[in-house]
Amino acid sequence: MPKFLRAVRLDDSDEHLFKTHGAAREGDWVVSGGYAVCDFANAPKCDPRCHCESSFLALEGRQRCSIAEVVEVSAEELEAHTDALAWFLVKGWGAPSWEAARRVAEEEVRHTADVCETLSPEVWITVKRTPRDGGHAVDEQYAVYDRLLVGSHKL
Repeated sequence: MPKFLRAVRLDDSDEHLFKTHGAAREGDWVVSGGYAVCDFANAPKCDPRCHCESSFLALEGRQRCSIAEVVEVSAEELEAHTDALAWFLVKGWGAPSWEAARRVAEEEVRHTADVCETLSPEVWITVKRTPRDGGHAVDEQYAVYDRLLVGSHKL
């Protein structure tokens, strides 16, 4: 069964960190977000700061999160995620066409599912991006954590 990512909110720290475009809500579907990183060669830090070097991106908006949970999904859900991201790229980012947006969305959803492929459901992950090739490309490194249980509340 394929796997994908949902936003995790442990506290309100993401609200402060991602105040420019907002923090993803608990349970929002998120992608790796590699398609929406700063130009490290010319602008190593965005203004206003987006923290794209260490965050995931919501499917249907510019909201970000620091931690994501791996969850099982169906092939139909992956298709729906691809469509949702493609529509956002058209409406929210001004993609030149549905076809171009769909290609980018397919690649991003496939990449996110590939990241999750070998991970167990319910683990949490974080991402750290670093520039390479003079800043014209980025490497992504993921850290994996066992999901926390606090009291009787499943986070």
